[in-house]
Parts: sequence; C-alpha cells; structure tokens
Amino acid sequence: MLALVTAACASTSTLLTSDAYSLTVTDNPAKRRFDVVLQSHHDRALCVGAHDWPSSEGTLVVESPVVSLSTMDGLLAVKSSLLSVYCPGGCGRTRIEPGAALTGHFAYAAFGDAERIASDPSRRLQYTITPQVCRRHRR
Repeated sequence: MLALVTAACASTSTLLTSDAYSLTVTDNPAKRRFDVVLQSHHDRALCVGAHDWPSSEGTLVVESPVVSLSTMDGLLAVKSSLLSVYCPGGCGRTRIEPGAALTGHFAYAAFGDAERIASDPSRRLQYTITPQVCRRHRR
C-alpha cells in the first residue's frame, strides 16, 4: 500500500523542462534598467516566488543570489534594505497564466551608481529564475 501512495505522489511532480518557459533580458540604457520578460510556454499556470521577481521600483525585496550584475569592477549584488526575510506560510507567489508573460525590470541603481553602470560597456545582468507549476489549493 505504501508503495502505491509513493508512486502516486511521484507522478504529480512540478519539475519543468527547459522548454516550459523562457527568460529574456534586454538592456535599456535610456531608462537605466534591464527589462526582463518571463514567458510561459506551459499549458498550466506557472508561479515564481515574490521575493525572486523585481518590484515595481526595479529591485528585489531582499538581497538574493538569483540576480547580480557583471561589470568592469567585478560582480555587483543587488542592494536591498533587507538581507533576508521570514514570511510564515511563504512570501507569496506571482502567477503566470498558460502562454502569458510576466514583465518587470531591474534598475541600474539597484546595484549601485546608475550613471557609473550606464557608462560601463561590459555591464551584463545575470538572472536565474526557476518558475514552478502553481500548486492547486485543496479545499
């Protein structure tokens, strides 16, 4: 009986293949930011942690290793007023409907001096985000 339950749970995995979504990063020097688009290619809704997606101000709520900026001066971490955060029950998720896109941006200023970053021709955003299939809420 236990083997059947284990097998049933294993078949509900939410692991995604590399073709389930795509992330596009576009440098936008006129606006001093990097525009990001997470496009779903999946037939189910995808979710990303709210703490891993940029806020409307173009930064993260907490410092995170998922994003950094490569410059002539080295690798710059995203700056935040919070080093970490604990959210009982989770910090929330942003939902992407099947075939839809989630858009956002990272401001140059989130990594330091925006003008210095704008003048650096080697700047390159390094952003790794891994969406998951949204869990269905059980009643």
